[in-house]
Amino acid sequence: MYHFLALTQGVTKFMSATAHHRNVSPTNLGSVPFYSSPSSWAEALAPLLEEIDKRSRQVAREEYELLLSEQAAAASEADKNELLYTVQEGAELLNVRPQTVYEWIKVNKLRALKIGRSVRLKRGDIMSALQAQIQPDGRRKYARRGQKQRPR
Repeated sequence: MYHFLALTQGVTKFMSATAHHRNVSPTNLGSVPFYSSPSSWAEALAPLLEEIDKRSRQVAREEYELLLSEQAAAASEADKNELLYTVQEGAELLNVRPQTVYEWIKVNKLRALKIGRSVRLKRGDIMSALQAQIQPDGRRKYARRGQKQRPR
């Protein structure tokens, strides 16, 4: 809608400039012959076409910059999703006990990477498990109910 309004303003400026140049009001173009030769049409429409070209280039540039910023945001989010967490850190993010995380890994509710003897979880997998346990009413299936975590 913004781009249409900008183009409309450009046409209005053109009409005002053309009318001022020919000493005619923009609302009353009675003395301007519309049946004149095509060469005079080209002269009359040249500023309008230049304005349309300028506005369309501006719109294309804005759209391209928006696309670049969206791609950069998606790339940074993808980098965040590749972060690795320990089972303890994953349990804290999910607000469940580490044993529950191990059980979810065992039943394939949560994907894990085994690096040597340690188990690591990708942030993206943790976030998808978090989304999977949110119920339609907004509550979470497996979250602890206000209990303090026992010291280990």
